[in-house]
Amino acid sequence: MESTPSTLNPTIPESEGYVNPLESSSRWYLTARAQAIRSAAILGFSIANRTDPPAPEPSRDIWLDATLAPGCEGRGKIKAEVWTPPRLSIGARPAIINFHGGGWILGQGTDNARWAGAVMAQLDAVVFTVNYRLAPAYPFPTPMEDCVDAVLQIKHRAAEFGIDPDRIILSGFSAGATNALSTWLILNDPDRWGYKLPITPPRIAGLCVYYPVLDWTITRPDKRLTCCRPDLTLPKGMTDLIDACFIYPPIPRMERTDPRLSPGLMPDELLRQLPPIHLVLCEYDMLLLEGRRFATRLAEAGKPFTMRLVKGEKHAWDNPPPMTPKESVAVEYQEAVQTIASWLGRDCETDTESMRSMKLKRPTLRRPKYLSFKSWSGQSAQS
Repeated sequence: MESTPSTLNPTIPESEGYVNPLESSSRWYLTARAQAIRSAAILGFSIANRTDPPAPEPSRDIWLDATLAPGCEGRGKIKAEVWTPPRLSIGARPAIINFHGGGWILGQGTDNARWAGAVMAQLDAVVFTVNYRLAPAYPFPTPMEDCVDAVLQIKHRAAEFGIDPDRIILSGFSAGATNALSTWLILNDPDRWGYKLPITPPRIAGLCVYYPVLDWTITRPDKRLTCCRPDLTLPKGMTDLIDACFIYPPIPRMERTDPRLSPGLMPDELLRQLPPIHLVLCEYDMLLLEGRRFATRLAEAGKPFTMRLVKGEKHAWDNPPPMTPKESVAVEYQEAVQTIASWLGRDCETDTESMRSMKLKRPTLRRPKYLSFKSWSGQSAQS
């Protein structure tokens, strides 16, 4: 069933020549606004992860060194959660390194607890959720550099985590999906940006990306107008804040072609080297067009990829308000897990029994019986 129109706070596209009023704001003001939104988001995800059935808790936290961000280096600057399957394993497990969304100004690794649980249960994989540092304190490209540092150090400590360094998958949501692509780019062509990687990069076996930002040269008004439901796109207050916080010092719109920022514009020679990609897009998302363009480039280059279009849904549809679960989320997570399994050359096998032994978020809210999954389900379709 399609989403109903937004009647409370519909987003109206910006007028022609719109200038972001927050670009002239002080950094302390942007920090205050970002912090307020972070606090609200943390509360929302905390409630969502505790609704029935509750999401699993990570097995442990680790702290990784920042080495690549000039002026922001330091030991133990990057936190990551480790999610280890409870059942015993005979050999080394695959690893999924995930990057959360939030427009580079908010979010944390545990936002994707349900995704981590799905991967653990069905792939017997160790999942790492990386808490890269956020803007405005750490604007572009520091978040991407933190993600690269995390991948390198996780690979270096593969024996400690019981993972196979040749079976690493990168995944991400929204800004985190962009980070996943940018991380792969830096790992495969560090000299392009003058990086001296302290550890030999691993071979990335695949990329699973949900609704990424792929082209920063397209203006926000143009992105909204290419969407069939601009009223359901992110509000201007949020997109203005993201842009002003993350792109600093400001970069003219048409000069935002750096592939770390706009991975959809990566040169053909890098595109041809990409590993398999699973790309998930949303029908009512202002990022849909750039996602489709990227898929076209992949197809023309003959790259192995799958693309899923979640119909009738907007950006970040898999993070619904508490008490309103959507069947389409389970469907799309299952599709992604099955695709990753094919890359790894294995079958999906749900480990329900041992997963019951994992510590879960304490349930605080139970879904009313009249809110069935089917009544809130979205539509999914393979493109």
